[in-house]
Amino acid sequence: MRYFLSFLILGNSLLPTHASTPTHGAKLCSEIPAPHVLGATIASIDSAIRTNFSVQSSPPTLAQDIVNLNVCEVNVTLTHTGSSDHVLVQTWLPLKSWNKRFVAIGGGAWAAGLGAIDLALPASQGYAVSSTNAGLSGNPLSPDLWALKEDGTVNFELLENFASRSIHDMAVVGQAVAASFYGRPVKTSLWNGCSTGGRQGLVAAQKYPEDFDGILAGAPAIYWTEYVVAELWPQVVMKEEGYYPSNCELDGIVQAAIRACDNKDKVKDGIITSPFNCKFDPFTAVGTMAQCGEEQVEITSQGAAIVRKIWDGPKTPSGERLWPGIPIGASFAALAYTTTEANGVNGTGVPFFLADAWVRYFVKENPEFDTTSLDSAQLVELFYESKSKFGSIMDSADPDLSKFKKAGGKLLVWHGLADQLIYPQDSIRYLQEVEQIMGGEVATKDFFRLFLAPGVDHCGFGPTPGAVPTAPFNALLSWVENGVVPEILEAETLPNSTAHFTRKICRYPLVAKYRGRGDRAAAKNYVCVKPKEDC
Repeated sequence: MRYFLSFLILGNSLLPTHASTPTHGAKLCSEIPAPHVLGATIASIDSAIRTNFSVQSSPPTLAQDIVNLNVCEVNVTLTHTGSSDHVLVQTWLPLKSWNKRFVAIGGGAWAAGLGAIDLALPASQGYAVSSTNAGLSGNPLSPDLWALKEDGTVNFELLENFASRSIHDMAVVGQAVAASFYGRPVKTSLWNGCSTGGRQGLVAAQKYPEDFDGILAGAPAIYWTEYVVAELWPQVVMKEEGYYPSNCELDGIVQAAIRACDNKDKVKDGIITSPFNCKFDPFTAVGTMAQCGEEQVEITSQGAAIVRKIWDGPKTPSGERLWPGIPIGASFAALAYTTTEANGVNGTGVPFFLADAWVRYFVKENPEFDTTSLDSAQLVELFYESKSKFGSIMDSADPDLSKFKKAGGKLLVWHGLADQLIYPQDSIRYLQEVEQIMGGEVATKDFFRLFLAPGVDHCGFGPTPGAVPTAPFNALLSWVENGVVPEILEAETLPNSTAHFTRKICRYPLVAKYRGRGDRAAAKNYVCVKPKEDC
């Protein structure tokens, strides 16, 4: 295989080794020829040496300043046959100490990639690295500049770029210019992304199985056309209840649930290890006070009723579950956000930006459509409408990974169990669907492994009380190059967490259990066991 942070690197060390410099036969930076991309025409290729420059941190995507960079920057602009798009693939090639590897970096939210803040860290660690804008505006917060054509209809050319086509473009272009510059093909081709970047990684495994030797997909947005619409459920619940609890009241109920279910694993650490086994009743918190900084709010029966419905998830008119609810222990801050400062006083709902834009620009093709007006019945209709119109282009849920497995690819997926945006149930469902079609757990785990991190929010971004995987990319690299099959991911709480501890994140379905002796805050004192052994 030679063709290859919601979102990206999360500040993890990429552990470069086997460093080398360009060989005698390598092309000078300015002489790199235009690569050949099937189905596309190269509009331009612009290459230049950049020395001793820096990229400033941009949390949470890039957690640190990257200094003293020295690269050959290659900007390839291409247009697809029969399309009017202009796609930029930007690649940075280290001038010294190339580790013979190529990594493509995924995007986040509405961006297929973020350019320099994608490229800086891997390039500093010896990787030839690429990012792409997919021909889009590059704004991760809104697709308003590219979603619709002048006639008001969906721009399917650019949506296809965002969904899948740009992933392959980046693999082909990045690897080709690296091979031209260094005078040798890349040794290992890898993908790294979270959220939208995680979805892109799964697309690569499903549609372009020979592009990457290894794929790291964090919190992947797998069932896009369904989960994005379901993200509006909390807003629908509050509208129908006629009550908009303050963020403090909602957080008070979440914290009460964590206190109730925290110690079920015999370790009191402020997280729920098994949220799907937590049976907390939010009405038991009614009348208690929630403390949020200097704000103190009483938890009401209306707030408890809303939380119960959000946790339960949306249902069809016949009572069948349409989509899972937010995991117990996850924050409501994003999906149930309101403008209110006190319980129910002039409260208004604020739909999550990504779900709101998806419905307005794509499903309804109407930027003026009001998602705050939706009721339960309309949400169900919208759910199926979204799936019907765009499932074939946007969903990265094909469970047939036989070609990826045959090509020798390795897929490592990790997901926070307190993810409030893309629920971990999605990744569990996908793994189970892959196992069903690929011959069961034994046949699947040789190339596809899932890790669930208790108490961890979306992509490990804060505030998140759980232990976040510290180097999942290293685990993937060792698996791909050295055959070291990952049984655990090492994890540690973030510096801003209220409590500090390390943990083992076990391969699903195993869970970490305290062995009964030693420091409960140390990962070495935990073992991976079957779920039935976990309290």
